[in-house]
Formats: sequence, structure tokens, C-alpha cells
Amino acid sequence: MYQCTYKLPGREKTFCAPTIPEAHKLFIRDYAEAAGEVKKVKIEKQNDPLFLMVVSYTTYRDYFAKPIEVLQQWKYGY
Repeated sequence: MYQCTYKLPGREKTFCAPTIPEAHKLFIRDYAEAAGEVKKVKIEKQNDPLFLMVVSYTTYRDYFAKPIEVLQQWKYGY
């Protein structure tokens, strides 16, 4: 399970899901209007205490939050 914490001005929202794209879907479902306010996203893997990443929201949205199939289509152009 992945835990994604969205850092907004003055608050944080945390979502857990089996994959990063699924956690992002939960965030968008509940807080789509706040997506433009997100500065950073902290990604943790609950069963691996050494796994931790903090990335900008644009990097997270464009690379980590997309399902692998979408990224492959983007990379190979199909």
C-alpha cells in the first residue's frame, strides 16, 4: 500500500491505496478543486519503511500518478 500526502497551504491530505495512481484518483475525487494549490506530494510505502519520496505536484501528477499503460502510450506514441 502507498500513502500519498498532499501538501497544501496550511493543511495536508493523506490517501492510501494499493498503487500511486489509485491514491491520486481518491484525491481528485474528493479534492479536485484544491489540486491547483498542491505544492508537494510525499509518497511512502507502508510495508517498506525506507521508501520515501517528496516530489513537486507537477512531477507527481505527470509521472507517478498516471497508470503505467498511459505512460507507455506516451513514451512509444501509440
